[in-house]
Amino acid sequence: MKKSIFFQAPDSRKGDIITSALRIIDQNGIRALTVSRLAKEVGFVESALYRHFKSKKDLILFIIDSILQEARAHFEAVEEKAEDAVDALRRLLHLHLNFLEQYPGIFKVVYSDEIHLGDEELQDRLYRLISEIVDFIKKIIAKANAEEKLQPDLDLTVTAMHFLGLVYTAFSFWTLKRRKVSLKKIGEALFEQFLVGVKT
Repeated sequence: MKKSIFFQAPDSRKGDIITSALRIIDQNGIRALTVSRLAKEVGFVESALYRHFKSKKDLILFIIDSILQEARAHFEAVEEKAEDAVDALRRLLHLHLNFLEQYPGIFKVVYSDEIHLGDEELQDRLYRLISEIVDFIKKIIAKANAEEKLQPDLDLTVTAMHFLGLVYTAFSFWTLKRRKVSLKKIGEALFEQFLVGVKT
């Protein structure tokens, strides 16, 4: 699998642009990301940025596609290392949270409606990203059912969305705590509570 931009050297041109853009988004929101501000952050002239990305929207689309590549890498790691389906869910949650802890600006790219409001292309790209993640989670839940680890009558889609909501809740709580507590521990506590409702 082709490695995502997040695996590239931090001093690579494109990697530096993406890291700086996510830092601006994390600290100041989507609207604060402008070509002039990004150029200043990276240390480029604006014309140099346009050699990599045609527009702010082009940059955001690239970030979304890179997140999807990273998610697919998480899927591979989970399938390779998980002991069973419940362990696969736990590992997937940890991978997602570790990724968000490293690049917290991604949270606002995925979950903030100001980034895609009124733009069908951005909406469609985000829908594809979330759909792939949800489909993978559904596959794990179905496997857990086959292993008789979870309740057999669970609605796969609803349960997958519930699981994905753990990421949103953990990150939001971590941010409210000024990121001074362990995101992994928050996620683990939420996951254990999630299991109480779905285990056999």
